[in-house]
Amino acid sequence: MPKGIKSLKIIYNTLRYNYLMRKKSVTAKSDLRLLEDVLDRYSEQNTVFVHIGLSQIKSAYRVNPYDFVMDVLTKRFENIITPGFTPSFRKTSLYHKKYSRPEYGMFSWLFLGDATYRTDDPIYSLLVRGSYDFENSYAKETFGVGSCFEQLDKDNILCLNIGTKWAVSSQIHFSEYKNMVPYINKAEYNGIIYYDEHKHKDISVVNYVNNYWFNKFVSVIWNRYKISRHLLKSGILDYYDLDGVRVYAFKLRDLRVFLDEKLGKDPYYLLT
Repeated sequence: MPKGIKSLKIIYNTLRYNYLMRKKSVTAKSDLRLLEDVLDRYSEQNTVFVHIGLSQIKSAYRVNPYDFVMDVLTKRFENIITPGFTPSFRKTSLYHKKYSRPEYGMFSWLFLGDATYRTDDPIYSLLVRGSYDFENSYAKETFGVGSCFEQLDKDNILCLNIGTKWAVSSQIHFSEYKNMVPYINKAEYNGIIYYDEHKHKDISVVNYVNNYWFNKFVSVIWNRYKISRHLLKSGILDYYDLDGVRVYAFKLRDLRVFLDEKLGKDPYYLLT
């Protein structure tokens, strides 16, 4: 485990993140067309992985934020993917593809009702609207060979963040697992998956837990500001500030290649 200044950086960044997450974003009334013009730059992409912050959108556009963002996305992209994560499976051992509520963000919860399908991973499921087909809806290792996250990497899917405070990507978990950074351990979880009201079966999945000592007190968080700044400097990340509504765009394989290099030099890069 890191000691001295590096360890202090991890603790500081974790505490700062938790403070900033509680701090309300400042937005001004914005022109709806600004966001539409930005998304038009990426409309040649068929598939997009999105992380959406509805509160920034609501404050800026004075509209129903979910309906608005779904309208602008579906007009430009054939397939939309977003996280449907249910980490509570680690404790409950129960995952229902229809009724298990996504536990990160209101957008994912609302999107569940509009999704064409949901993948089978009981902790890191993905919600898909459209015809994008994951060859393996379930893999024994969430971030391993043949997993949905490996497919996203191979296809170099576009990731869009709209209304988030910083660049966000679930795919960072894939990079941590691929590089087996020293602050994680593989862990196996067993339980039951329900496909509908009756059809169910036993399921087992391997992902990881954070073993850094400070994680016992507060969940250790990536230094998202640093990562965003470095991605922007490298030319991988596009960033737009639309009167306080922040938009970030990048490709997922490009992100992984960037992180492979960084983690190869410093396995604690994401935390410091």
